[in-house]
Amino acid sequence: KRIHELMVYSASRRVKPRKEDASTLDAVVLEAVVAELDATDRAAAGALGRASDAVGAADWRAAAEHSAVAQELAWKVLHTGHWTEVAPVWRAAYAAACHCAAVACTSVDAASEREVLLGALRTVDLGLMLGDTRFRAALLRLARRLE
Repeated sequence: KRIHELMVYSASRRVKPRKEDASTLDAVVLEAVVAELDATDRAAAGALGRASDAVGAADWRAAAEHSAVAQELAWKVLHTGHWTEVAPVWRAAYAAACHCAAVACTSVDAASEREVLLGALRTVDLGLMLGDTRFRAALLRLARRLE
């Protein structure tokens, strides 16, 4: 919870984005994930869509907040029942939400704050472990930048 609070706080400190921090998620794939998720859980689809839109608009505070909601909703589904019974779209949604959260966190002038960077790297790592392969390349690029 402390890391999330730091990410939301740091995301609210600056509005000007860095060019390399623009959303690198494949927009077509993301739209397909949101549409598929919408058929199952409108709240999760809405949160993920708003998180992605906020990243695109460089609204880092909103991106951090919406991605946290999307992460939490996906996390609950991923940790309910047997893993083989979870629809793959939830893994994609979790990975995309982790990416949005980490981009929002690292797009502020908090890059020198080690704790925030470690929190962002942990978020990317969780996205890689629990997510599917649709957003793996984007998460790996972000992880390399954070290291």
